Amino acid sequence: MKLVWIHGGPAAGKLTVATCLNEQFGYKLFHNHLAVDLSLSIYDEFGDKDFLSFTNRIRRLVLSKAREIGVSHLVLTSMTCNDSDSEEVEKYLSFFIREGIDVYPIHLNPRLSVLLERCVSESRQSTNKLSNAESVSDLAKRTKFLKIEHENTLSIDNSNLTPLEVSKIIMSHVDNGGNKIIKKNIV
Repeated sequence: MKLVWIHGGPAAGKLTVATCLNEQFGYKLFHNHLAVDLSLSIYDEFGDKDFLSFTNRIRRLVLSKAREIGVSHLVLTSMTCNDSDSEEVEKYLSFFIREGIDVYPIHLNPRLSVLLERCVSESRQSTNKLSNAESVSDLAKRTKFLKIEHENTLSIDNSNLTPLEVSKIIMSHVDNGGNKIIKKNIV
């Protein structure tokens, strides 16, 4: 199974690009909030007790099942930061190797001004996503949403690219076997 793992800060366009990959190119879509919202149905709040551990177990179970039933292409989104989440990122990368999943980490990295503009969009207001510019700005000051270090990682500044343009770059990257052929950073 080929897994496109889209990561980046809040409002980077992860779900928008993942939806485009699903609708235009047939990728199965497993976005971050499917697991988060499922966990929130039984926990009092995000991060409560063993919330993160439980949510990550859900993700791994779904990914394993997708591979088991023959899903060929899947896109996963997460607000992962290689800096503060490095231990969990390593667990996922080891999991992918054990499961025989070919992973292509895609780092969406638009400018902060773009994140702040996007975070207040109407589509984010009715979800559990961060949708307050001040909160996103504070988080961006405290957290570096760095790319996942992996041989197939591609970092894209999608500030001025449409979701379809980003999806086509990702498709080319995956079709060509990752960073063995195309350059690592797209601006």
